[in-house]
Parts: sequence; C-alpha cells; structure tokens
Amino acid sequence: MSGGKNIKAFFNGSIDNFNLDVKFTMPIEGITALFGPSGCGKTTILRCLAGLNKLPGYLFFGDEVWQNENQFINAHERSIGYVFQEANLFPHLSVRKNLNYGAQRAKAHYLKERFHFNDVVELLGIQHLLERNTVSLSGGERQRIAIGRAILAQPKFLLMDEPLSALDKVSKRNIFFCFEKLQREFKLPILYVSHDIDEVAKLSGHIIALDNGKKITEGPATDVLAQLKLSTSLSARIIGHDLEKKLTWVQYKEQTLSIPLQDNPIGALLKIDFQSY
Repeated sequence: MSGGKNIKAFFNGSIDNFNLDVKFTMPIEGITALFGPSGCGKTTILRCLAGLNKLPGYLFFGDEVWQNENQFINAHERSIGYVFQEANLFPHLSVRKNLNYGAQRAKAHYLKERFHFNDVVELLGIQHLLERNTVSLSGGERQRIAIGRAILAQPKFLLMDEPLSALDKVSKRNIFFCFEKLQREFKLPILYVSHDIDEVAKLSGHIIALDNGKKITEGPATDVLAQLKLSTSLSARIIGHDLEKKLTWVQYKEQTLSIPLQDNPIGALLKIDFQSY
C-alpha cells in the first residue's frame, strides 16, 4: 500500500482518555482544512502526523511509509514544518536569526535546500523586519516569521494549528495572501486546522470534517461545505463572544462554530449567510 499522489492516514486509539478513530486521504499539493468544533481531535491528528503522538494505524506520504504495523518514522525524520497558534519565536534573537534557526535545522539533517532564504523573505514581505527584535512585532508579523522559519526548515509537509485565531481581520488578510503565494510559488502541501468557517472557505481546496474524534466527511471544499449545509445559510444560536479576538461563537446542531463578532446577545438565533463571510 502507498499514498500515490496523496497523503493517506489512519489512526485508531486513545490519548489522555480521548478516543480517535479517523481515516482520510488528502492531496499531496494545495491546502487541506481539518475542520471541526473545539475538542474534536484536530490537534491530536496533527501530533500523530508529526510523529509526536503514536497511535495504531498508518501514514503514507506519497510512496514514503512514515508509519505502519512494521515501522514508525520518528518526528525529526519526517521533514514536517509545524506552525502553532502562538508564534513561539525566540525573544532574544532578531527576526533574521529566528529565520536562520529553521535553515540550520535543515542543514543539521542534510536536507536539500528547496526553499531559499531570500525567496521566502520576499514571498512573506518581511525584508524590512529582518533586523528587528521579535518582541516589538505585531501578531501578524510574528506569525509571518513563524511561517518563514517553518518553511526554511525545508519541510515536505506543513502543519498549521489555528495560526490565525489570535489575529485581527487586516492581519488575517495579509496572511491569506501569503498562503496563496506560498502555494503558487512553492507547491507545498499544507494541512490547516480551523474551526472558523470563514478561514476554511477562503483557504482550502479540500476539507476533512471531524466531530468527536471521527471523520464526518471529506472531499473537495465546495462539496463538503454543501454536505454540511454551510454553503448557503443556516440558523444558529449564539453561545458566546470573544471581544479580544473579535469572534462570536454559535451552536449549529452538534457543531460549535466561530464567525466574525456580532452585536446580538447570547442566546439569540442568528441566520448566517455563509457565502457572505
């Protein structure tokens, strides 16, 4: 068995009393969204893909076997880039030195240089930040540096765990533009975790939808959104607001979703035109 021109994964087991039973196939190019409510297993799947958690199952990256019943490739040997919700930059280093840290990791593992420093800096639009201290950067700037550092580690596969959830709309728009250029220039497969329907619709060409540790559906983004009945409109009840992140949380059937901040009170029913977000 192999993944061919896809990434094929199956994980079945329990971690910290959470049961995961999921099998999926994603393209080896483009952006795939791992979508579902908080606590449904998205981050656990990322950690399994990265080799940080070990559950029974298999993982094929194209024709490469990263995990099956006979072998398990360790995390540092998987050529995976990981971008977290928090940028996790080194505060005592300049932007340039943070970026070089990724490049040094690649050299330590004798990885071929596919992504060059100047190209990545230009693509992310961070030339003017190179000598700055990371403490003085905005949230959007910090995440662009984190993405650049991950890319300069020369990954074959980039994992992103809700990297935009703490950013404002302007910063998100800038990062969206970077993602588009990243795909156009580098053809790097990305698995993007989100519970935000706005991000999923704008970024992904393929979606894997989860709930309670299981896959609900997967496929091309337009097909999955139609299956979830999110592509037209829905009525959902407001269950909370996050003023700092400018988000409103709504409950739709068994799904908890986030949308841009609304003025309506908690408990109110809200009709959401998905295509307007």
